[in-house]
Amino acid sequence: MASFYETVGFAFVWLSLLWLLFKLLKGIWTSFLGAAFGLNHKLQARANSWAVVTGATDGIGLEYAKQLASRGFSILLISRNPDKLQQTQQLIKSQYGKCKEVRTIAVDFGKTDIYDVIEREINSLDGDVDVLVNNVGISYTYAEYFSKIPNRLQLIEQIININIVSCTRMIDLVIPQMEKRKSGVIINVSSLSATYPSPLLSLYAASKAYIDFLSRALQIEYEDKGLIIQSILPAFVQTKMSKIRKASIMVPTPSTYVKSALNTLGLETRSYGYWAHKLQGFICDVFITGIMGADYNSRLIFKSLKEVRRKYYKKNELKEE
Repeated sequence: MASFYETVGFAFVWLSLLWLLFKLLKGIWTSFLGAAFGLNHKLQARANSWAVVTGATDGIGLEYAKQLASRGFSILLISRNPDKLQQTQQLIKSQYGKCKEVRTIAVDFGKTDIYDVIEREINSLDGDVDVLVNNVGISYTYAEYFSKIPNRLQLIEQIININIVSCTRMIDLVIPQMEKRKSGVIINVSSLSATYPSPLLSLYAASKAYIDFLSRALQIEYEDKGLIIQSILPAFVQTKMSKIRKASIMVPTPSTYVKSALNTLGLETRSYGYWAHKLQGFICDVFITGIMGADYNSRLIFKSLKEVRRKYYKKNELKEE
């Protein structure tokens, strides 16, 4: 007859296996099956539906704009570079016939006196903002210790204004009307780096953690009012910010990533967006953190980024201190 301790141990093992199986099946469901069965939230444009996308001329932001345009949304592109905005506007107009109108606003999110301009433009739209994608963001030029960041005070201000203030203020501009209509989708692009403190990218990761926490709190506040507020936490994607030139299974193109992330709407309010990134997050959350503790992840990140920093210094013939 099995002893009490054997029974408890046996039960613990089986419960752990069932929990791991549940997490695995959930990942498969949110990554593939939920959308395949049509049980996700399908973004469908109405007669006068608008999507507002910040940081819309490159990478993930550009891809959100293109894929929303392909679904029939009129698009308001917001970014800093007027020439890139014009090029993106022409691209969308020429390639996506379902998109009725494309407007642009050239503003620098590093400044805080721009929101009256954005608000006037939003109020002038001949329709409702049904989708907001907060994508604009800025990171370090390279991994670095806090006290050695070049132009540190300037970067602190930029990261706060571009990553934190912009997301908050843009939500503030659209959420009252969404609440009144009892419909609307807000997608806030955070980062996998937000899940753990990231030494040598401390400011960037902390700003992305703010976006993640804000999104999750607002989703609970507004879920019974018909709104979807989703936090997206990508790992590496083939973009200018990541500086990765070649796509792979672990580093998808922006097109692949955004298509996958859009399929998670209605299935996950907090999502890594892409199956390989979910697997990466699962390993970090369950195995590394579960066994070694959360600080161990941060120390692994620190070790990895120190090597990235060393290579940057060597390439640019800088002297490490």
